[in-house]
Amino acid sequence: MNRRIQCFLIGCLLCALRPVWGQAPEEREFAPIAADQLLEQAKVAFSEKEQKSLAMESLAESKRAEHKGGIVRASVFLGEQSARLGKSREALEYFLEAEFYLREVPNPVTQRMVYNALGDLFMKEKLFSVARRYQRLSLALKPDDESLREKMGDAYLREALFDSALVCYQPLLDIAQNQGKWTRLVQLYQKIANAYDGHGDPKKSLEYYRMVENWIENLGSIQDRSLLYNNLGRQYTLIKDFPNALKYLRKAELQCSYIPCEYPEVMYANLGIALHNTSNSKEGLMYMMQARNILLDKKDNKSLANLEHLIANVRLNNNDVYGAITHNDDAIRLAKVTRQRPVLANAYRTAADIYHELYDFEKAYDYYKKYLNMADSIRSEEASRLERFEQQRSLLASAEGQIKYLITSQNFKDLQLTQAQSDRKNLELLNKNLELEKGRQEDELRLLQNQKSLDEAELRRKSLENLRVQQELRIAAQQLRAEQQGRVAEQQNRLIADLRQQEEAERSQRIADSTRRAQETEILNLRIEQQTAFERFAYGLGSLLFLLLCLLAVGWILAQRASRRLKIQNSQIEAQKRLIEAERIKSDKLLLNILPDEIAQELRTQGHAYPKHYESATVLFTDFVNFTSLAAHLSPDALLTELDECFLAFDEIAERHNLEKIKTIGDAYMCVGGIPVANKTHPVDAVRAALDMVAWLQHRNDTNPNAVFKEMRVGIHTGQVTAGVIGKNKFAYDIWGDAVNLASRMEEEGISNRINISGATYAAIQTYFPCEHRGKREVRNKGLVDMYLVT
Repeated sequence: MNRRIQCFLIGCLLCALRPVWGQAPEEREFAPIAADQLLEQAKVAFSEKEQKSLAMESLAESKRAEHKGGIVRASVFLGEQSARLGKSREALEYFLEAEFYLREVPNPVTQRMVYNALGDLFMKEKLFSVARRYQRLSLALKPDDESLREKMGDAYLREALFDSALVCYQPLLDIAQNQGKWTRLVQLYQKIANAYDGHGDPKKSLEYYRMVENWIENLGSIQDRSLLYNNLGRQYTLIKDFPNALKYLRKAELQCSYIPCEYPEVMYANLGIALHNTSNSKEGLMYMMQARNILLDKKDNKSLANLEHLIANVRLNNNDVYGAITHNDDAIRLAKVTRQRPVLANAYRTAADIYHELYDFEKAYDYYKKYLNMADSIRSEEASRLERFEQQRSLLASAEGQIKYLITSQNFKDLQLTQAQSDRKNLELLNKNLELEKGRQEDELRLLQNQKSLDEAELRRKSLENLRVQQELRIAAQQLRAEQQGRVAEQQNRLIADLRQQEEAERSQRIADSTRRAQETEILNLRIEQQTAFERFAYGLGSLLFLLLCLLAVGWILAQRASRRLKIQNSQIEAQKRLIEAERIKSDKLLLNILPDEIAQELRTQGHAYPKHYESATVLFTDFVNFTSLAAHLSPDALLTELDECFLAFDEIAERHNLEKIKTIGDAYMCVGGIPVANKTHPVDAVRAALDMVAWLQHRNDTNPNAVFKEMRVGIHTGQVTAGVIGKNKFAYDIWGDAVNLASRMEEEGISNRINISGATYAAIQTYFPCEHRGKREVRNKGLVDMYLVT
């Protein structure tokens, strides 16, 4: 069998196997790897545009290689990016494509992630029924997912399906109650209360707020109690039960006297409304003006517009028409600046009522006309907005089925295209095999020609090499002769130089002898002149010494008198210096008791201390459990003695671990590491101090049966803070920043006699202390936060 027939048979065999393979072996091996590499590059790219471009390339490459896992990963990445950029329709397409291919390559973890993403997407678009469908699919894969069950309850709440929401929340409530997690219980009940409040049912909202009242009063922090009382006061205001509203708002005000509230202006405004509705408008206006001043300081023009309109209505009801005009004009101005059309419409209506009271009916008519035009415009815009929103929701809801159909159709077309490409490549391979034999023969001929050329080139190379060796031998002989001639010339030059040097030395010696003789003659003449001058000096010095002795005698007498007076003055000055030094030591000790040494030194030297920003510091909070109920059974002296003993021990522990005590607030103790002198060990120092504090309290409980405070919570967080001195005559060193608030939340969410730390602190101390991950927990005003317990 000749070579041509062999090549033809091999080509036919490859054509037969080509549909089975679909791609060449190299392509099948490296295409998925290339697709995955493109996706990894997309994950670390800097710009969103570059990320999308690389991920699209990865998706296309995965589809060409029929790499379904790569298709899923690229689709999920593109879906997450689109959702992050607010492109809901685009995100839906990618996630549904990932869901389609996951049916062929099931992966429970990825499927849950896709279902959760689809549920979140439809939740965002307020298509709650569709969102719950995907949430159920995810829940079927992991039935014990508490956060997902809570999301389903949230979806029911958003549609005001409260009974269904309670069915979802009930297992979560049971788990929290069995585990004694009262904070979790409070969060869930407050969420239900807020939902009723948002749907305009204050009575039902009030019912759930009352359910958590006892828990928060007994176990919550001062801020928790303040927020609860403010919410209860607001609900009582909505149902027009103003006496009860006033009672709870007074409680909120009392709590805020112990610790700064986050939103005091809201509490003051609610208090003003309650007082006004209980026929105490004067005091109510006073609280409203306090809220107004706070909003002015914050430059919160949006809230200020609403408050100015409220104050205007209160003054109008109290017949203070001109005061009402001033505040209502401010409300109109601020509403225009902040583009709050509903507030502006209400302010126009109030202006019409004011000018009607002043019998200025023309202005009253103008403002009432503006109110009607604005109200009609708002209603029209609201109707148009709702219509556009419903259209968008309908389009997105219908898009789900359309996208699924398109994905199925595209998959079928891709299969057809793959088969056509495979047939085309088979034909191309057959043509290549036919050309292969012809090319091989031509290659053999070229090979023989090349071999001949190589032999001739080798012969020429050897001749050139022989010539090069002969040339190098001639050059070496010439260099040897040149070196011998150079050595002879060098010896002659060295001899001439030695003779010249000897001649120069003899001439220098002659010059030196002549100079020495001249110097000796000059020295002899100088000695004679010095002898004569000394004799004259001796006679003058004798006369001067006699006169000096006389003056010294007189001076000694005067000096004795001055010395006696000086000793008296020195003794008086020393006594004053000792008194001043004693007072200075007292003031320094007092200053060091309230300020760090570095800040005190800055105040002494410069007269002021500038605030400093620290990129990293660790804040530690402690708080005694059941402090309110325990303190109620103690006398003031006993309470102070108990707190003093605990806080003195905490002071010693904080100082031992290089922490700076900031302040105590009631039963809360606050200190910080990493300031005023920055260091890198402050997270570890804070955790060690916390462990010592807990150990000290346990030892005290064991050795002192009369100890009152037996349990405490500890919270720690690491982050950025700003530290400085506040006050002019009474100094106080304090810190501010989001890290302080989050450390306080860590303490509130903590467990008795355990140390609760944030994810930032855990990242810094994980190699030093074993920790137990508590998972992500909801923190007020912060969202979900990672928490760890130091074990």
